[in-house]
Amino acid sequence: MTYQDRNNVVSIIVNLLVNGYIVMQLLAMNAAGQFDGPDAVNVWARMVIWVIPIAIIGTILGTILFNIGYAIVTHTEKPSFLVDERDKLFDQRGIVAVVIFAAAGFILSIVTLAFGRSALVGFNIIYFSMALGSMAADLVKFASYRRGY
Repeated sequence: MTYQDRNNVVSIIVNLLVNGYIVMQLLAMNAAGQFDGPDAVNVWARMVIWVIPIAIIGTILGTILFNIGYAIVTHTEKPSFLVDERDKLFDQRGIVAVVIFAAAGFILSIVTLAFGRSALVGFNIIYFSMALGSMAADLVKFASYRRGY
C-alpha cells in the first residue's frame, strides 16, 4: 500500500465517522424538536461549525498514526514524498469529483428552496453534497492509485 493509498484510506474513514456522527446528531436534535423554532439554522450552524476543525485534526492525526503503525508492522522505510505528474492528475480527478458534487448540491438546494422548503433543508443539502464530494474525491484518488493510471 502506497503512502497516498494510506492517506486516502484514513481520509475515507474519518469522513465516514464524522458524517455518521453528524447524521446521528441531526436525527437526535430533530427528534428533540431543536429545529422547530425560528433559529433552527443557527442551532444547525452551531452544531456543524465544529465539524470542520475536528475532521481536519482527525485526518491529520489518523494519517500520522496510521503511517507510523504501517511502518512498524511492515518494516518499511520512510515513504517518498515526491509528487509527479501522475499524482497531480489524480488530485485533479479528485477536485473534479468535489466540484461536481458541490455544484449539484448547490443547485439542488436552490431548487428545494424555490419549492418552499426551509433554509435548514437547503443547508443540509449543501453540507452533505460537499461531504459526499469529499468522499468521492478520496475514492476516485484511491481507485486511480490502485489502477495506476
